[in-house]
Amino acid sequence: MRSIDYLTPFVEVSRILCDGAESKCLMGLIAGKVAKTLDLKGCFVKMKGLESDQMELLASCGLSEHFLFGKSDDTADWVCSRLPGKTICVPSLQNDEVTAEKELMMIEGIQAFAVLPIQVGHETVAMAALFSNDPHEFTVPELGFATALVSQGILSVVSKHHLDTLIEHERKYLLILQEISTTISATSNIGKVLGLVVSKITEILGVKGCIVRLLDPKTQNLYVARSHGLSREFLDKGPVDASKSMAANMAGEAVVIDDVFTDPRVQYPASCAEEGVRKILSVPLMVRGRFIGVLRIFTGERPSFTKNQINLVTAIAQQCAFAIENARIYQRLQYDYEQLLSDLGYEGSSN
Repeated sequence: MRSIDYLTPFVEVSRILCDGAESKCLMGLIAGKVAKTLDLKGCFVKMKGLESDQMELLASCGLSEHFLFGKSDDTADWVCSRLPGKTICVPSLQNDEVTAEKELMMIEGIQAFAVLPIQVGHETVAMAALFSNDPHEFTVPELGFATALVSQGILSVVSKHHLDTLIEHERKYLLILQEISTTISATSNIGKVLGLVVSKITEILGVKGCIVRLLDPKTQNLYVARSHGLSREFLDKGPVDASKSMAANMAGEAVVIDDVFTDPRVQYPASCAEEGVRKILSVPLMVRGRFIGVLRIFTGERPSFTKNQINLVTAIAQQCAFAIENARIYQRLQYDYEQLLSDLGYEGSSN
């Protein structure tokens, strides 16, 4: 029995990882190392698309394009075309049931194969397929080596995608904050500012809708200042009492509702159900510790709001609050100035 060096491939892969290799180069190296180390005809690695459920070929070694890409459209259920629930080993195609897929393997010169599930966390996200041109009993160490080496590469691919996605989201978040700040600086029209806020938040977070409600100090109700993406019926569902509807907002706390049907802080759960709303993020508008309203985001079934998303909405809410307060101060000053001119007997324009 030949001695197999399982360590060196890990050293070489670790080195190229430290050098910051591109995903395609990394996975190509891994596929080649698996095939060479185990003395196989070839190997390929496929992964479920990070943005879809389509299987994507990440890398291959020793296999023809006809074998990799020459299959017909009815191959979705082939063992080498879908994520396996467990390790599959066929030590000899000669002794196995004949199928169209296995006929294609035999034309390729394949006599034995194994398919391995590759997990990240507890989810199977990729597969590695090993092919031998001779009948071959895949051993536990061989399968463990291939799984571990491919998993190292897949984890790097997934981590890089998540990092790239995070950076792109942060870039978009900064652009929105910049656009809102520019609009606040360029206009005293608070309606224009709030209209931009609710539309941009709906767009960037991919939610159903967004609303800004301001506090009426006399009634303690929250009235609609601006909204986007929500029906008139939903907006007119009834008075929204600041002390009953997510009262923690009045203390300056953000509130996350993960299920409007079971959370007692939701004042109108039936209206939410009719609107298709399942989750709510409600962030207070505060000025010098004083509550003046809320910025609320409504969405259907989706993952919970992330910390970064909550931080973004909180930052925008702070901008809104100061813009609203500045607009109110400007209006009061303008009124006082006009009153002063009137008292002095000047009837002209204050502009």
